[in-house]
Amino acid sequence: MEAEYDNKNKYFTRMTLTKSHEKQIIETLNIFIIFEYFFGIFRFERVNEELREPNWKKKVLSFCITSTCAISFVAYSVITLNIVMRATMREAIYINLTCITTMLLQFCSSALSSTFFFNFTNIRIITTLANLDVMLQIEDYKNFYKKCLFTTYKYVTVVFITQVTLSIIDGFTMYLGWAVPAAFLDFSQRLTILTFCKYVDLLRRRLKIINNYLKAFTDECEKETITVFTLRSRTNKTTQAINFIGHASDNNTKIRDLSRMYGMIGQACSMVNKIFNFLILTILFNSFIFIITIMWISLVMYRNSSDNLGLYINVVLSFFCWISYLLFITITCQRLVSLRNKTKILLNKIVMNYDLPTTMRDQAKAFMQLVEAFPLRIHVYDMFSIDISLMLKFISVATTYLIVVIQIFNFF
Repeated sequence: MEAEYDNKNKYFTRMTLTKSHEKQIIETLNIFIIFEYFFGIFRFERVNEELREPNWKKKVLSFCITSTCAISFVAYSVITLNIVMRATMREAIYINLTCITTMLLQFCSSALSSTFFFNFTNIRIITTLANLDVMLQIEDYKNFYKKCLFTTYKYVTVVFITQVTLSIIDGFTMYLGWAVPAAFLDFSQRLTILTFCKYVDLLRRRLKIINNYLKAFTDECEKETITVFTLRSRTNKTTQAINFIGHASDNNTKIRDLSRMYGMIGQACSMVNKIFNFLILTILFNSFIFIITIMWISLVMYRNSSDNLGLYINVVLSFFCWISYLLFITITCQRLVSLRNKTKILLNKIVMNYDLPTTMRDQAKAFMQLVEAFPLRIHVYDMFSIDISLMLKFISVATTYLIVVIQIFNFF
């Protein structure tokens, strides 16, 4: 009876911790959730401490917002093309229309897919991370959630400032009817980028804790094997690393527990990839079109010897803004992959340490196989992975198309 009571007590304690971590994870994402409501994106809702899919009212509201935006965009486009600000800029306007059309596609797909199709996937990501935090003993790390929340506010502040600045410049340098829907769609796309990067950052922070546990264990093992001592005075360094694994023994299964936690991160990464597959593809496609548009507009301005300083500033800022956001996506994904590679290095140290018990080394070998099974790479429909090499390829392709655009431009 006492054993049964203890098991029930542990179960309720674990459930309480899970709900507490779940609430704090949502708080770190809360500002994204609030902004997404204005764009008709309802990933989930929290009712009586439980995560559920949005009710039918929110789904209808999402459909109405996306429909209104699509109708307004068509109306603004027709008005803008009829007015035609400058006859010499007609080609640039048509290209810009194509760019913003892809932005509209991305916005509608983001709102509708998140609200209607990926509710349970979003909920599973949150619950998986909450269960993972209980296993990682995340409460031992002070201000972990506060640091995550601070990063969230930092992301949103930077995006909000850049968006307001670009919108003001667009208002002075472009037709106002064109700048309004462009700013709305532009901000929705950047919000999607931030949400994706925040999801990846949540995975990265937890993988970093696993690496800290592995590093603390390997450092402890290295200290025990030191046989050479010097009389040189030294200062003792304090470390915040927690030896989660403990001392080496045949009965120690903590490495197996860490491998299970890594598997949960791998599953969450696969779910994030599933949610944002099409969205990342449209973002990359839209960014490429927009950069080509900026190149074309610059050539048109150069041919016509335009002295519009505001338009020059708009073109330059837009170019660097799109490049910076692409760089932000690739760096975020690359940091996760780099941590995964560090996990392999730490596991290899354990495997190659023949002073450890065979059972622990076997656990490390199985862990390495799991790391190979979950490379934690974000792929776009298995066509290419999102990492720093993608940014270099993107710049290379954009440079090639710049040469093509210049050659085509000379024929006109």
